[in-house]
Amino acid sequence: MMRRLLIVDDEHHIREGLKHLIAQMELPIQVVGAAEDGETAIRLYKELKPDIVLLDINLPDFSGLDVARRIRAIDEETQLLFLTGYNSMAFIREAITLETVDYMLKPITKEELASGLHRAEERLSRRGRLDESSDARRSRERHRMQEYALLDLLLQRRSWGDAIEALRAAHSPLAEARPPFAVLCCEMDVIPSRLSTIDDRQLYGVAFAKLSSEAAQHCSEAYGAATSPDRMLIVLSAAGKETVTEAAKSVRAAVQSYMDVSITIGASRLVQELKLLPEAYREAVHAAEHKGWVGDGQIIPYESVQIAATSNRTLLDKELILLSEIRAGNDGAVSSILLEWTAQFAGLPSRQVKLMATQLVLYVMRVVQDFPLPDRGARFCRDPLLEMSRMASGSEIVAFISDYFEKVGQWIRESREFAVPKMFEDARHWIREHLHKDASLNGLADYLHLSPKYVSSRFKQVTGECFADFLTRVRFERARELLLDPGQKVSAIAEAVGYSDTNYFSIAFKKNMGLTPSEFRKRYL
Repeated sequence: MMRRLLIVDDEHHIREGLKHLIAQMELPIQVVGAAEDGETAIRLYKELKPDIVLLDINLPDFSGLDVARRIRAIDEETQLLFLTGYNSMAFIREAITLETVDYMLKPITKEELASGLHRAEERLSRRGRLDESSDARRSRERHRMQEYALLDLLLQRRSWGDAIEALRAAHSPLAEARPPFAVLCCEMDVIPSRLSTIDDRQLYGVAFAKLSSEAAQHCSEAYGAATSPDRMLIVLSAAGKETVTEAAKSVRAAVQSYMDVSITIGASRLVQELKLLPEAYREAVHAAEHKGWVGDGQIIPYESVQIAATSNRTLLDKELILLSEIRAGNDGAVSSILLEWTAQFAGLPSRQVKLMATQLVLYVMRVVQDFPLPDRGARFCRDPLLEMSRMASGSEIVAFISDYFEKVGQWIRESREFAVPKMFEDARHWIREHLHKDASLNGLADYLHLSPKYVSSRFKQVTGECFADFLTRVRFERARELLLDPGQKVSAIAEAVGYSDTNYFSIAFKKNMGLTPSEFRKRYL
């Protein structure tokens, strides 16, 4: 059976070149039309009803992504392929391939093009279009119902009984799953600023959700639901502590590998009943929210932050000295204090040792953030809180933190020659403190007694981030924190992060986060 192909590209010589290449291929595919812009593409699609559409992303009127979505609204089964020179979109390749056969970058070889078209033709041959279309729609609808029912349960939007009935109505296996259960709250640390539109962010979020769910399922029975483009909730059933750890590490590794973005994962304690999942959800979110304290890219067990939170004790003098010596990179002093600790902790109950050690590790992790070099994960334990949560004996905990603190101190000492100049540490602090005032490049330049041009060029050179991107990120990180306080008015939050107009703040927040401030609150509170 001959398949019908529509080519969409704004360059005439590329359209003609593709026609010539495809004519040379021994594939049952015929080019039935070519379009130079989005409007023409949609018109020809409706007239010619092609089986396959080969799309460029950069079109003169609107993007190829928009064309793809309009085609999807008409027909679910048309095979879509992207061929583009828009290399900066390569980072969302995984997201785009959720809706398409392939995403190919120009210049493309005859073999690469043939491979993509062959996959499209195989998909069409493998399934009856009408029957499969109906099955696919039912499957997608069932998946959406399962996600909604899961969120109803976790967020307690319905009574427990109604939420379970909704899970059963959606044929979710979770309704009959075996305990213990745990919840992972997986959150992107930063949505790349290069995702300039809400649609791009949504696509990125779809990729994030799919990758997270699939990675977790390799380790356990997993059920996922996205609450926003940058947050994914995963429920694990029949889980143990090792299973939770493996699933969290697998999710983090998959997202880092395929999307080149770090994520923080909060992990709840194990619970034995489905009705306790809302509590586990709150624990996972609470743990993830500690990333501002322990740093991005961590796996944070709830037990670790909960243990520290129950301790109202202040750090002892010797412990304060230890932190000071670690920050200073004084290896000898750190070793000496740790030797004394080993003897002092020997007779204490293991829970008391863990409580004190966890509090100190939290403080040391805060110190580590002040020295952000790219190789730090390779130098010492990447997930100290996660490792400690699995330790039972006091001697094991003391041995672990002794090794960890010594390596941190040594690493800090060695890294000082690479440290960010103090001037720009002061600049970062000034920006955070002046969001509600004049947090502008000119204001910062005045504070540093330097020219705005010099500050702008040096800011990115030293910090790796331009001033405008850093300022925007800090504004919306702070806005998110304030929105989680139900006592704060949106107008006051807008003013606190530098927006005098509440409506403009709402528009900017939605553009950045994909949700309005009110929608954000409804989703998270």
